[in-house]
Amino acid sequence: MKTKAILVSLITLLIMSSCRNKVKQNSSIIDQETQKTMIPIKIVGEIKQHLEDQKRIQSDEDDEIIENPYKRNSRDLELASLVMSEGLKNNGFRPVSDEVFNERIKEIFGIDNLKNPHYKIHVADNHITLFGQQKEDYKFLVRNEFGGFADTENYYLLRKEHLFFEFQSLRYLIKINEDNSYKITVEPYHIHRNKYLFNKDKISLAWLFNNDKPFLSMLLERFGYDKESKINKLMLDSIYNGNSERGELIANLIFVKDSFNKLQIRKGILKYIKENTSTTDNRFIYALGDFMDVLYNGDAKDDSHKIFNEDPSKKFTALEKAEIVANIAYIENPAIEKYKSPESSLVWNNAGSSLYNLSVSHPEVIKIIEEHNYFGLPKMKEIIAKLQEEAPPIGADPE
Repeated sequence: MKTKAILVSLITLLIMSSCRNKVKQNSSIIDQETQKTMIPIKIVGEIKQHLEDQKRIQSDEDDEIIENPYKRNSRDLELASLVMSEGLKNNGFRPVSDEVFNERIKEIFGIDNLKNPHYKIHVADNHITLFGQQKEDYKFLVRNEFGGFADTENYYLLRKEHLFFEFQSLRYLIKINEDNSYKITVEPYHIHRNKYLFNKDKISLAWLFNNDKPFLSMLLERFGYDKESKINKLMLDSIYNGNSERGELIANLIFVKDSFNKLQIRKGILKYIKENTSTTDNRFIYALGDFMDVLYNGDAKDDSHKIFNEDPSKKFTALEKAEIVANIAYIENPAIEKYKSPESSLVWNNAGSSLYNLSVSHPEVIKIIEEHNYFGLPKMKEIIAKLQEEAPPIGADPE
Protein backbone atom coordinates (compact mmCIF):
# COMPACT_ATOMS: atom_id res chain seq x y z
CA MET A 1 0.00 0.00 0.00
CA LYS A 2 2.98 2.32 0.37
CA THR A 3 3.01 2.68 -3.38
CA LYS A 4 0.06 5.05 -3.03
CA ALA A 5 2.38 7.48 -1.37
CA ILE A 6 4.40 7.95 -4.53
CA LEU A 7 1.55 7.78 -7.00
CA VAL A 8 2.56 10.91 -8.89
CA SER A 9 5.98 9.51 -9.67
CA LEU A 10 4.58 6.10 -10.57
CA ILE A 11 2.07 7.62 -12.97
CA THR A 12 4.82 9.57 -14.67
CA LEU A 13 6.91 6.42 -14.99
CA LEU A 14 3.98 4.50 -16.43
CA ILE A 15 3.33 7.23 -18.95
CA MET A 16 7.00 7.29 -19.86
CA SER A 17 7.37 3.54 -20.30
CA SER A 18 4.27 3.14 -22.41
CA CYS A 19 4.89 6.18 -24.54
CA ARG A 20 8.55 5.43 -25.27
CA ASN A 21 7.38 2.21 -26.90
CA LYS A 22 4.76 4.15 -28.81
CA VAL A 23 7.38 6.58 -30.13
CA LYS A 24 9.36 3.68 -31.53
CA GLN A 25 6.31 2.02 -33.03
CA ASN A 26 4.73 5.09 -34.62
CA SER A 27 7.73 7.17 -35.63
CA SER A 28 10.37 6.38 -38.18
CA ILE A 29 13.77 8.02 -38.13
CA ILE A 30 14.00 10.83 -40.66
CA ASP A 31 17.07 10.71 -42.89
CA GLN A 32 18.15 13.68 -44.90
CA GLU A 33 19.57 13.47 -48.37
CA THR A 34 23.35 13.20 -48.57
CA GLN A 35 24.75 16.75 -48.48
CA LYS A 36 28.08 18.30 -49.35
CA THR A 37 28.06 22.00 -48.58
CA MET A 38 25.90 22.90 -45.57
CA ILE A 39 28.47 22.14 -42.86
CA PRO A 40 31.95 23.63 -43.56
CA ILE A 41 34.51 21.04 -44.62
CA LYS A 42 36.76 21.95 -41.70
CA ILE A 43 33.94 21.18 -39.25
CA VAL A 44 33.16 17.93 -41.08
CA GLY A 45 36.76 16.89 -40.51
CA GLU A 46 36.49 17.71 -36.81
CA ILE A 47 33.27 15.74 -36.57
CA LYS A 48 35.07 12.76 -38.11
CA GLN A 49 37.70 12.93 -35.36
CA HIS A 50 35.07 13.15 -32.63
CA LEU A 51 33.21 10.21 -34.13
CA GLU A 52 36.39 8.18 -33.64
CA ASP A 53 37.00 9.57 -30.16
CA GLN A 54 33.45 8.75 -29.05
CA LYS A 55 34.01 5.09 -29.86
CA ARG A 56 36.12 5.03 -26.69
CA ILE A 57 33.33 6.16 -24.38
CA GLN A 58 33.01 3.65 -21.55
CA SER A 59 29.49 2.30 -21.12
CA ASP A 60 27.97 0.21 -18.35
CA GLU A 61 27.00 -2.25 -21.08
CA ASP A 62 30.61 -2.83 -22.12
CA ASP A 63 32.01 -6.25 -21.20
CA GLU A 64 35.58 -5.01 -21.10
CA ILE A 65 37.30 -1.98 -19.64
CA ILE A 66 38.32 0.46 -22.38
CA GLU A 67 41.89 1.72 -22.18
CA ASN A 68 42.18 5.49 -22.21
CA PRO A 69 38.39 6.00 -22.27
CA TYR A 70 37.02 9.18 -23.84
CA LYS A 71 34.83 11.57 -21.91
CA ARG A 72 32.45 13.79 -23.79
CA ASN A 73 32.95 17.51 -23.38
CA SER A 74 31.46 20.82 -24.39
CA ARG A 75 32.93 20.58 -27.90
CA ASP A 76 31.09 17.28 -28.45
CA LEU A 77 27.89 19.09 -27.52
CA GLU A 78 28.68 21.99 -29.85
CA LEU A 79 29.34 19.69 -32.81
CA ALA A 80 26.21 17.67 -32.10
CA SER A 81 24.19 20.87 -31.90
CA LEU A 82 25.50 22.03 -35.29
CA VAL A 83 24.43 18.76 -36.85
CA MET A 84 21.08 18.79 -35.10
CA SER A 85 20.41 22.40 -36.14
CA GLU A 86 21.03 21.49 -39.77
CA GLY A 87 18.78 18.48 -39.52
CA LEU A 88 15.93 20.37 -37.87
CA LYS A 89 15.99 23.23 -40.38
CA ASN A 90 15.60 20.69 -43.15
CA ASN A 91 12.58 19.21 -41.39
CA GLY A 92 10.47 22.33 -40.96
CA PHE A 93 11.95 23.96 -37.88
CA ARG A 94 12.00 27.74 -38.18
CA PRO A 95 15.09 29.30 -36.52
CA VAL A 96 14.15 31.94 -33.95
CA SER A 97 15.80 35.14 -32.76
CA ASP A 98 17.60 35.63 -29.46
CA GLU A 99 14.57 37.56 -28.24
CA VAL A 100 12.11 34.76 -29.00
CA PHE A 101 14.45 32.13 -27.58
CA ASN A 102 14.85 34.05 -24.32
CA GLU A 103 11.09 34.62 -24.06
CA ARG A 104 10.34 30.94 -24.52
CA ILE A 105 12.96 29.64 -22.07
CA LYS A 106 11.62 32.11 -19.51
CA GLU A 107 8.04 30.95 -19.99
CA ILE A 108 8.76 27.22 -20.19
CA PHE A 109 11.92 26.66 -18.15
CA GLY A 110 11.72 29.65 -15.79
CA ILE A 111 15.08 31.02 -16.95
CA ASP A 112 15.17 34.82 -16.80
CA ASN A 113 18.41 36.71 -17.41
CA LEU A 114 20.19 33.35 -17.39
CA LYS A 115 18.99 32.55 -13.86
CA ASN A 116 16.39 30.19 -12.43
CA PRO A 117 15.36 30.66 -8.77
CA HIS A 118 13.87 27.16 -8.48
CA TYR A 119 16.10 24.85 -10.52
CA LYS A 120 19.85 24.12 -10.71
CA ILE A 121 21.30 25.05 -14.08
CA HIS A 122 24.74 25.76 -15.51
CA VAL A 123 25.15 28.63 -17.95
CA ALA A 124 28.01 28.48 -20.47
CA ASP A 125 28.76 30.59 -23.53
CA ASN A 126 27.08 28.20 -25.95
CA HIS A 127 24.58 26.29 -23.83
CA ILE A 128 22.55 26.08 -20.64
CA THR A 129 22.53 22.73 -18.85
CA LEU A 130 19.28 21.71 -17.17
CA PHE A 131 20.50 19.26 -14.55
CA GLY A 132 18.43 16.14 -14.05
CA GLN A 133 19.77 15.06 -10.66
CA GLN A 134 18.62 18.12 -8.74
CA LYS A 135 19.30 16.65 -5.30
CA GLU A 136 23.01 16.29 -6.01
CA ASP A 137 25.64 18.83 -4.98
CA TYR A 138 26.11 21.56 -7.60
CA LYS A 139 29.86 20.94 -7.99
CA PHE A 140 29.15 17.26 -8.61
CA LEU A 141 26.58 18.16 -11.26
CA VAL A 142 29.02 20.42 -13.11
CA ARG A 143 31.78 17.79 -13.01
CA ASN A 144 29.45 15.27 -14.63
CA GLU A 145 27.74 17.74 -16.95
CA PHE A 146 28.38 15.78 -20.16
CA GLY A 147 27.85 12.27 -18.87
CA GLY A 148 25.41 9.89 -20.52
CA PHE A 149 21.73 10.71 -20.31
CA ALA A 150 20.96 7.47 -18.47
CA ASP A 151 23.25 8.64 -15.66
CA THR A 152 22.58 12.38 -15.60
CA GLU A 153 19.13 12.94 -17.18
CA ASN A 154 20.51 16.30 -18.30
CA TYR A 155 19.01 18.39 -21.06
CA TYR A 156 20.61 21.33 -22.84
CA LEU A 157 19.38 24.61 -24.23
CA LEU A 158 21.61 25.61 -27.13
CA ARG A 159 22.15 29.36 -26.99
CA LYS A 160 23.45 29.85 -30.54
CA GLU A 161 21.22 27.39 -32.39
CA HIS A 162 18.24 28.16 -30.11
CA LEU A 163 17.32 24.52 -29.54
CA PHE A 164 16.41 22.08 -26.79
CA PHE A 165 18.60 19.00 -26.91
CA GLU A 166 19.05 15.63 -25.27
CA PHE A 167 22.76 14.93 -25.74
CA GLN A 168 23.31 12.23 -28.36
CA SER A 169 26.54 10.74 -29.61
CA LEU A 170 27.44 11.89 -33.10
CA ARG A 171 27.12 8.38 -34.58
CA TYR A 172 23.36 8.61 -34.02
CA LEU A 173 23.17 11.94 -35.84
CA ILE A 174 25.49 11.85 -38.84
CA LYS A 175 27.20 9.46 -41.23
CA ILE A 176 30.14 10.90 -43.20
CA ASN A 177 31.27 9.35 -46.46
CA GLU A 178 34.83 9.18 -47.77
CA ASP A 179 34.26 12.23 -50.02
CA ASN A 180 33.05 14.19 -46.94
CA SER A 181 29.46 14.17 -48.07
CA TYR A 182 27.20 13.18 -45.21
CA LYS A 183 23.72 12.13 -44.18
CA ILE A 184 22.05 13.52 -41.08
CA THR A 185 19.63 11.37 -39.12
CA VAL A 186 16.98 13.12 -37.02
CA GLU A 187 14.66 11.41 -34.58
CA PRO A 188 11.11 12.76 -34.98
CA TYR A 189 10.83 13.63 -31.30
CA HIS A 190 13.70 16.12 -31.67
CA ILE A 191 11.82 17.82 -34.47
CA HIS A 192 8.49 18.05 -32.70
CA ARG A 193 9.88 19.02 -29.31
CA ASN A 194 11.71 21.98 -30.80
CA LYS A 195 8.91 23.01 -33.13
CA TYR A 196 6.52 23.07 -30.19
CA LEU A 197 8.90 24.80 -27.76
CA PHE A 198 10.16 27.53 -30.06
CA ASN A 199 7.78 27.67 -33.06
CA LYS A 200 4.61 27.10 -30.95
CA ASP A 201 3.62 24.54 -33.57
CA LYS A 202 0.19 23.06 -32.76
CA ILE A 203 0.69 20.09 -35.06
CA SER A 204 3.85 19.21 -33.17
CA LEU A 205 1.99 19.54 -29.87
CA ALA A 206 -0.57 17.05 -31.16
CA TRP A 207 2.25 14.72 -32.25
CA LEU A 208 3.80 14.92 -28.79
CA PHE A 209 0.49 14.04 -27.17
CA ASN A 210 0.21 10.97 -29.34
CA ASN A 211 3.84 9.88 -29.23
CA ASP A 212 5.84 11.60 -26.51
CA LYS A 213 3.73 12.21 -23.40
CA PRO A 214 6.78 11.75 -21.13
CA PHE A 215 8.25 14.94 -22.52
CA LEU A 216 5.05 16.92 -21.93
CA SER A 217 4.72 15.51 -18.42
CA MET A 218 8.31 16.48 -17.70
CA LEU A 219 7.75 20.09 -18.78
CA LEU A 220 5.20 20.44 -15.99
CA GLU A 221 6.53 18.12 -13.33
CA ARG A 222 10.25 18.94 -13.58
CA PHE A 223 10.31 22.47 -14.97
CA GLY A 224 6.99 23.79 -13.66
CA TYR A 225 5.58 24.76 -17.08
CA ASP A 226 1.90 25.26 -16.25
CA LYS A 227 0.85 27.56 -19.10
CA GLU A 228 -0.43 24.82 -21.42
CA SER A 229 -3.94 23.74 -20.41
CA LYS A 230 -3.71 20.47 -22.33
CA ILE A 231 -0.66 19.42 -20.32
CA ASN A 232 -2.33 20.49 -17.08
CA LYS A 233 -5.33 18.35 -17.95
CA LEU A 234 -3.14 15.39 -18.89
CA MET A 235 -1.38 15.36 -15.54
CA LEU A 236 -4.36 16.17 -13.32
CA ASP A 237 -6.52 13.50 -14.94
CA SER A 238 -3.72 10.94 -14.75
CA ILE A 239 -3.21 11.49 -11.03
CA TYR A 240 -6.85 11.82 -10.05
CA ASN A 241 -8.20 9.03 -12.21
CA GLY A 242 -5.38 6.77 -11.11
CA ASN A 243 -6.73 6.88 -7.55
CA SER A 244 -9.86 8.98 -7.13
CA GLU A 245 -10.09 8.02 -3.45
CA ARG A 246 -6.75 9.69 -2.91
CA GLY A 247 -7.43 12.81 -4.96
CA GLU A 248 -5.39 14.89 -2.53
CA LEU A 249 -2.35 13.69 -4.46
CA ILE A 250 -2.94 16.34 -7.10
CA ALA A 251 -1.52 18.76 -4.54
CA ASN A 252 1.92 17.22 -5.20
CA LEU A 253 1.72 18.68 -8.68
CA ILE A 254 0.74 22.17 -7.51
CA PHE A 255 2.52 22.83 -4.22
CA VAL A 256 6.12 21.70 -4.48
CA LYS A 257 9.43 22.26 -2.76
CA ASP A 258 11.93 23.37 -5.36
CA SER A 259 15.59 22.41 -5.62
CA PHE A 260 16.41 24.92 -2.87
CA ASN A 261 13.64 23.71 -0.52
CA LYS A 262 11.45 26.75 -1.17
CA LEU A 263 7.71 26.57 -1.77
CA GLN A 264 6.72 26.89 -5.42
CA ILE A 265 3.03 27.27 -6.28
CA ARG A 266 2.06 26.43 -9.84
CA LYS A 267 -0.73 28.93 -10.26
CA GLY A 268 -1.35 27.98 -13.88
CA ILE A 269 -2.75 24.66 -12.65
CA LEU A 270 -4.93 26.41 -10.08
CA LYS A 271 -6.21 28.65 -12.89
CA TYR A 272 -6.98 25.56 -14.97
CA ILE A 273 -8.91 24.00 -12.06
CA LYS A 274 -10.88 27.22 -11.55
CA GLU A 275 -11.82 27.41 -15.23
CA ASN A 276 -12.80 23.75 -15.42
CA THR A 277 -14.93 23.57 -12.28
CA SER A 278 -18.68 23.59 -12.84
CA THR A 279 -22.05 22.76 -11.33
CA THR A 280 -21.43 19.12 -12.11
CA ASP A 281 -17.67 18.84 -11.62
CA ASN A 282 -15.85 19.83 -8.45
CA ARG A 283 -13.42 16.91 -8.27
CA PHE A 284 -10.25 18.93 -8.10
CA ILE A 285 -11.68 21.63 -5.83
CA TYR A 286 -12.81 19.05 -3.28
CA ALA A 287 -9.54 17.14 -3.57
CA LEU A 288 -7.63 20.30 -2.67
CA GLY A 289 -10.03 20.88 0.21
CA ASP A 290 -9.18 17.42 1.50
CA PHE A 291 -5.50 18.25 1.12
CA MET A 292 -6.03 21.31 3.29
CA ASP A 293 -7.15 19.01 6.10
CA VAL A 294 -4.08 16.75 5.71
CA LEU A 295 -1.88 19.84 5.64
CA TYR A 296 -2.82 20.67 9.22
CA ASN A 297 -3.94 17.38 10.72
CA GLY A 298 -1.34 15.13 9.16
CA ASP A 299 -1.38 12.04 6.98
CA ALA A 300 -2.76 8.71 8.20
CA LYS A 301 -0.73 7.06 10.95
CA ASP A 302 -1.31 3.60 9.51
CA ASP A 303 1.17 2.98 6.68
CA SER A 304 -1.46 1.09 4.70
CA HIS A 305 -3.60 4.25 4.56
CA LYS A 306 -0.91 6.85 4.00
CA ILE A 307 -1.45 9.07 0.98
CA PHE A 308 1.81 10.97 0.70
CA ASN A 309 5.42 9.91 0.65
CA GLU A 310 6.21 12.86 2.92
CA ASP A 311 3.60 14.08 5.39
CA PRO A 312 2.52 17.57 4.20
CA SER A 313 1.97 18.69 7.80
CA LYS A 314 5.71 18.22 8.37
CA LYS A 315 6.94 19.10 4.89
CA PHE A 316 5.77 22.72 4.92
CA THR A 317 6.38 25.53 7.40
CA ALA A 318 3.52 27.40 9.10
CA LEU A 319 3.96 30.29 6.67
CA GLU A 320 4.01 27.99 3.64
CA LYS A 321 0.88 26.20 4.87
CA ALA A 322 -0.96 29.50 5.18
CA GLU A 323 0.05 30.51 1.65
CA ILE A 324 -1.13 27.16 0.30
CA VAL A 325 -4.45 27.52 2.12
CA ALA A 326 -4.94 31.02 0.78
CA ASN A 327 -4.37 29.89 -2.80
CA ILE A 328 -6.79 26.98 -2.47
CA ALA A 329 -9.48 29.12 -0.84
CA TYR A 330 -8.99 31.72 -3.54
CA ILE A 331 -10.52 29.36 -6.09
CA GLU A 332 -12.69 27.18 -3.82
CA ASN A 333 -14.79 29.80 -2.05
CA PRO A 334 -15.84 31.73 -5.18
CA ALA A 335 -16.66 28.39 -6.84
CA ILE A 336 -18.94 27.46 -3.94
CA GLU A 337 -20.75 30.78 -4.28
CA LYS A 338 -21.13 30.31 -8.02
CA TYR A 339 -22.07 26.66 -8.30
CA LYS A 340 -23.54 25.44 -5.00
CA SER A 341 -27.34 25.38 -4.98
CA PRO A 342 -30.17 23.00 -4.06
CA GLU A 343 -30.06 21.72 -7.64
CA SER A 344 -26.34 20.88 -7.40
CA SER A 345 -26.41 19.51 -3.85
CA LEU A 346 -25.54 15.97 -4.94
CA VAL A 347 -22.21 17.25 -6.22
CA TRP A 348 -21.59 20.25 -3.98
CA ASN A 349 -22.46 18.45 -0.77
CA ASN A 350 -19.96 19.80 1.76
CA ALA A 351 -21.66 21.90 4.44
CA GLY A 352 -19.03 24.62 4.46
CA SER A 353 -15.88 25.72 2.74
CA SER A 354 -12.55 24.18 3.62
CA LEU A 355 -11.28 27.58 4.72
CA TYR A 356 -14.19 28.02 7.14
CA ASN A 357 -13.62 24.59 8.68
CA LEU A 358 -9.92 25.33 9.04
CA SER A 359 -10.59 28.76 10.54
CA VAL A 360 -12.52 27.01 13.32
CA SER A 361 -9.96 24.28 14.05
CA HIS A 362 -6.84 26.35 13.29
CA PRO A 363 -7.76 30.05 13.61
CA GLU A 364 -4.09 31.00 13.51
CA VAL A 365 -4.03 30.43 9.74
CA ILE A 366 -6.34 33.42 9.17
CA LYS A 367 -4.05 35.63 11.21
CA ILE A 368 -1.00 34.56 9.21
CA ILE A 369 -2.79 35.25 5.92
CA GLU A 370 -3.81 38.72 7.09
CA GLU A 371 -0.36 39.52 8.47
CA HIS A 372 1.21 38.68 5.10
CA ASN A 373 -1.08 40.95 3.11
CA TYR A 374 -3.21 38.05 1.89
CA PHE A 375 -0.21 36.77 -0.10
CA GLY A 376 -1.00 39.26 -2.83
CA LEU A 377 -4.36 37.67 -3.69
CA PRO A 378 -6.66 40.63 -4.54
CA LYS A 379 -9.98 39.24 -3.23
CA MET A 380 -8.66 37.22 -0.30
CA LYS A 381 -9.64 39.87 2.24
CA GLU A 382 -13.21 39.72 0.99
CA ILE A 383 -13.25 35.92 1.09
CA ILE A 384 -12.15 35.93 4.72
CA ALA A 385 -14.73 38.56 5.61
CA LYS A 386 -17.48 36.32 4.26
CA LEU A 387 -16.50 33.34 6.42
CA GLN A 388 -18.78 34.53 9.21
CA GLU A 389 -21.75 33.96 6.89
CA GLU A 390 -20.96 30.23 6.97
CA ALA A 391 -21.12 30.05 10.76
CA PRO A 392 -24.22 28.30 12.13
CA PRO A 393 -26.78 30.56 13.86
CA ILE A 394 -26.18 31.13 17.57
CA GLY A 395 -27.91 28.41 19.54
CA ALA A 396 -28.19 26.09 16.56
CA ASP A 397 -27.48 22.41 17.02
CA PRO A 398 -23.86 21.88 15.85
CA GLU A 399 -24.92 18.53 14.41
